[in-house]
Amino acid sequence: MHIKLIKRFAFILSIPCFFYSCDDYGYSNRADTYLGGEIVNPNSNFVILSKENKLSDTIYLDQNNRFLHKIKDFEAGVYSFRHAPENQIVLLEKGDSLYFRLNTMELDESLAFTGVGAEKNTFLIEMFLLNERERDDLIRRGFKLEPEAFQEKQNVLLNRRKKRFNQLNTKIKLSPLAKKILKASYQYDFYSRHEMYSYSHYGVTDISNINKLPQSFFTYRGKVNFNDKDLKRLYSYNRFLNHYITNSSYTNYTKGKSYRTDPVGVTLYELNLVDSLITNEYIKNNLLRGITSEFLLGNEDTIASKKVLESYTGKSSNNLFTEELNRLRKATSKLKPNNIIPNQDLISSNGDLIKLSSVFEKPITALFFWSLEDQKHYMSAHQRATQLTDRYPKIDFIGINTDEQQTKSWLRAIKRHDYNPKREYEFKHPKCSSEELVIYDKNKVILVNQDGKIINTTNDLFSPSFEKRLYLYHEMISNTN
Repeated sequence: MHIKLIKRFAFILSIPCFFYSCDDYGYSNRADTYLGGEIVNPNSNFVILSKENKLSDTIYLDQNNRFLHKIKDFEAGVYSFRHAPENQIVLLEKGDSLYFRLNTMELDESLAFTGVGAEKNTFLIEMFLLNERERDDLIRRGFKLEPEAFQEKQNVLLNRRKKRFNQLNTKIKLSPLAKKILKASYQYDFYSRHEMYSYSHYGVTDISNINKLPQSFFTYRGKVNFNDKDLKRLYSYNRFLNHYITNSSYTNYTKGKSYRTDPVGVTLYELNLVDSLITNEYIKNNLLRGITSEFLLGNEDTIASKKVLESYTGKSSNNLFTEELNRLRKATSKLKPNNIIPNQDLISSNGDLIKLSSVFEKPITALFFWSLEDQKHYMSAHQRATQLTDRYPKIDFIGINTDEQQTKSWLRAIKRHDYNPKREYEFKHPKCSSEELVIYDKNKVILVNQDGKIINTTNDLFSPSFEKRLYLYHEMISNTN
């Protein structure tokens, strides 16, 4: 999908931010920097602007769902703004007066910028969307090409981006920082593709052919700064770091064996690699957190989880992340198959306070979760649950809302979309319940039997493997009746 043309705005910003002259690098010589915007179909009445892990500013929308914000204690670089459930990044430099328009029903495809700083941020979103569009073709065809043909194809695509960058730089004379970040926004995506190629083309067990890849295939690695503070918020840079670490574990640790034969060893190798390679605390702590949380979420072995967490704790300097992961380990240890699911307080559509254990009426119940903050997801989740209910009537699908203090809006959504009110509930204590049931993935489904014993907690509502599992369970139920 193409970026939509931005509509003419119905209001004029109240500051004269677009009428100052610019210096040789195309940015304003004023001291102040502003960010403004309009959220179409907002999910809440605020956005959060942040840099690194520190909460910078919570900015409230006005009655027209717009805002204008002067950034205090400004530091040039990549910022993120969050309007739940989505995050986006923007590049802000001294004197920028950047305005964006975002429709939550269309997200990245609707994001459009105007004002001082618009061109470079439009470039960033263009590069992001180009990569998204090309990803499916990579999986279907690109990774099947032989190494030389793959490199040739990627070089053609890379040169198109370079041409687009040079056109922009000629037009507005980018600052050194902007040049660096804009170049990295597309270069690192191509680095990632090369890291992914070896195990996508040959498979993780064909180590002999992976090792036969020409040296020229990975020459870019010599250019990579694994501790680049200017790029630490950039999606493409972080994607590359993760792909590099994964590829390294396949080629240097498993060496042709399946990841499943030693998931603990692979995870410990990756943690040690990050510890030896990364010195920037922000980058290091985030990579360590991602590797550890991924392991904890997919592992049911308490001893293994403890071992991985001990390794993580010895390497991370972020105490908040450590506390978070300790809670995650404790929660996942309670969600093993055959354990009784933690009995949460629910509110029914009639306003009654009930226990989770009271809703298990059929031999198997599938619990799925949704939030008003993500309309696209909750509509598709309910549609999928309805399809599966029709196919497997002996399995009960229960939708649980995870929002804080949104009961009226939740009830309106149930009525508006004609959801079955007898199969809809909300958590009485959403934050605590979400932590106890480890609801970090919006597509998560928990399967329990009629006694409340956990069958499985690692299901994806939209995954074909999940439906195969449902089919087997449904057949077992039918054969026992």
